[in-house]
Amino acid sequence: MTASFGGAATLALESYRTQQVTGAAPAQLLLQLYDHAVAGAVKQDQKQVTAALVELIGSLNFDYEEIAVGLFRLYDWCMRRVRAKDWDEVLGILRELRTAWAQAAAESD
Repeated sequence: MTASFGGAATLALESYRTQQVTGAAPAQLLLQLYDHAVAGAVKQDQKQVTAALVELIGSLNFDYEEIAVGLFRLYDWCMRRVRAKDWDEVLGILRELRTAWAQAAAESD
């Protein structure tokens, strides 16, 4: 009986996460990606941080070339630092970027 409850709880959690993502504004999705990346850096989880950075790179809009290229370079630098297991540097950069995006989102509301 416990196994079926675990399965139901997992399905409920998946459904909740899906609703969070599908109902979120673009800025909120970006902040969720940063939260995921920061959490991965805190846990020193290379796979989690890399996955979040790949998504962040994929979200770049190169119609705004100057900012997109700058962010790409930062994300690429973070990927290299993750491979080198330089977690403090990665964490510092991701936290600063997350703070900046959160401030920008708050100001645009």
